[in-house]
Amino acid sequence: MNHNESNIVSLKLSEYVAKSDAERVDRKGWVNYGADNDFPQYLRDLSHESPVHGSLIVAIGDMIAGKGIKSEQYQAELDALDIDALTYAAAHDLKLFGGFFIEVIWSNDRTVISKLNAIPFEECRIAVNQDDDSEIGIFHSYDWSNTRKKKNTPEFIPKYNYLTRNEEPRQIYWCFTFTGSDAYPRPDYWSAINYIELDKQISIFHINQISNGLFPSTIINFYNGQATPEQKQQMMMDWENKMSGARNAGKVVMFFNERDQPKTEITPFPVNDADKQYQLMDTTATQKIITAHRVTTPLLFGIRETSGFGSNKDEMTTGLEIFNKQVIEPYQEKINHSIEELLSNQLPGVTFEIIPNTPLVAEQASVVTDAEATGTTTDVAATALNGAQISSLIDIVMQSSAGAVPVSSAKAIVGAAFPTLPAATVDAIFADVIAGSLQPSEVVANTQLKKKVDDSTVGDALIALGEDENSDWILIDAFNADEEIQHEFAVRTGAARPAAKSEQDAVVDGKYFITRYVYAGSFTHDNMRPFCKKMIEAGKLYRKEDIVSMENVAVNPGWGPEGADTYDIWFYKGGGNCKHFWEKRVYVDAKGAKINPNDPDAKRIAVSLAERMGYKVRNNALVAKLPEDMPYNGFLPTNPVYGNQ
Repeated sequence: MNHNESNIVSLKLSEYVAKSDAERVDRKGWVNYGADNDFPQYLRDLSHESPVHGSLIVAIGDMIAGKGIKSEQYQAELDALDIDALTYAAAHDLKLFGGFFIEVIWSNDRTVISKLNAIPFEECRIAVNQDDDSEIGIFHSYDWSNTRKKKNTPEFIPKYNYLTRNEEPRQIYWCFTFTGSDAYPRPDYWSAINYIELDKQISIFHINQISNGLFPSTIINFYNGQATPEQKQQMMMDWENKMSGARNAGKVVMFFNERDQPKTEITPFPVNDADKQYQLMDTTATQKIITAHRVTTPLLFGIRETSGFGSNKDEMTTGLEIFNKQVIEPYQEKINHSIEELLSNQLPGVTFEIIPNTPLVAEQASVVTDAEATGTTTDVAATALNGAQISSLIDIVMQSSAGAVPVSSAKAIVGAAFPTLPAATVDAIFADVIAGSLQPSEVVANTQLKKKVDDSTVGDALIALGEDENSDWILIDAFNADEEIQHEFAVRTGAARPAAKSEQDAVVDGKYFITRYVYAGSFTHDNMRPFCKKMIEAGKLYRKEDIVSMENVAVNPGWGPEGADTYDIWFYKGGGNCKHFWEKRVYVDAKGAKINPNDPDAKRIAVSLAERMGYKVRNNALVAKLPEDMPYNGFLPTNPVYGNQ
């Protein structure tokens, strides 16, 4: 028995070994990604060689990138920086690799970012400080597999930092999803890497089978007597090398023997239901890949399954809504936040949105009006009114009921004020209005009550975030923020944190500088809005991030664009025709700068200190000067004693 078993050898034709994603700090200062520092390129190659995975990468990347960007206030500036192209590249790298890199190029005078470039993820390797392993930038190479070639020599690019832009006019910014590792991110389809590799290998196997005439699997018999263990091992290795792997499927092997020499016999080894096995593997791989990409319904990408929500239309509509919320929008938020963070200094309050690009636009509900007989319908979204607009509409109806405005005139006013309302809807609103059914005094009382209620809380949410001027702060500059050029100490803004330091504050060479804003402007003009009046009377100081955060709070209802309750307070202030502005104030902390705030010369010392740090004062009238520092030493030029003192 043992003798017979020794004559049987099982060839180990191939063993799959997953590609290594190991991270290791290279002695030259970068973190290798993969055993051969080629894992990003492996991910790129998988997207090219796996049909299912590759199509999902492209399709989902396109959905994240959208059809471009739009911004209400900075469209021209964003177009000049070609943010559309940057967003497209970032979206595809974010999907494929789980992160993206942006090259930041500062202008010659270092005041603004002149260019933002997308750097392909696979060309970047994180650079670390050799002493503490902190990330300090990246090394860039066009081809990490051949860095000896001159054009591929790794080049260091420092990490983005607003405060070091003078010394480092070229910087790198990156954004990653949750990494799960030390330095590099992992894409969301990470759990299906093996199935993506299977999908790739299945396609290679089938094409080689077809190319070689569907040559079958075989049993190999050697009729040359007993061989030594060493000879068997060598024979196994030779056959494994010749026959293993998807690329050797159906390979024909030729033997050259003497006429009377023992011959090798190859017998076809049939595999039962081979076609079903390959179909099962193909189907399983496809399902696992789709699941890993978090696809809610394969129909979105042209893949039909037997199960569904009842109909293709229902399944696609529901699936798209979920997919957008769980996958597309979170990725878009990462891109938006990153670009807005980079540009927040030169474009205060900058925001933009990515125009959706989805395979199916969910139909908006329609409401049938009295004009149904004519076959017309009204888009619900187009006719929806906000709280302030509804309130205004009710006021018009009440004026008409009191006889102050004829019904026909009231309809005309509503039609002009709310052009999205169809004529049939306006007619329905005034169908039961009877002129004189209300007393004028009731209308006046209601208006006054409504105004009193509205005015009682207007602006309170923003005022609550304000702070009083600190006695230790020395004011060195103040000017209209709309005209500002970002000063040397400005850094990016962040999420609002009341009573916290602003991210625009800065410590330069151990000296603490504070940036705040105050609502300013004329207090005497007629018809001042309650919001403006309360804001000026409060006289509070605000961090910029707190003002920006109010765009989601109804602090001045009805005064936003088209009567919106919420709007960008930083940009629109008190609303249309507002005569006020945000005044930017820059302070030096007396304690941090070691200046006596009670010193008559404190302000001049603080200004001189700031200017030495690179800050240029805009409003020189604020700066208190000693007579000896003034023109003619404080004397009139005609004073006979000038020059003798």
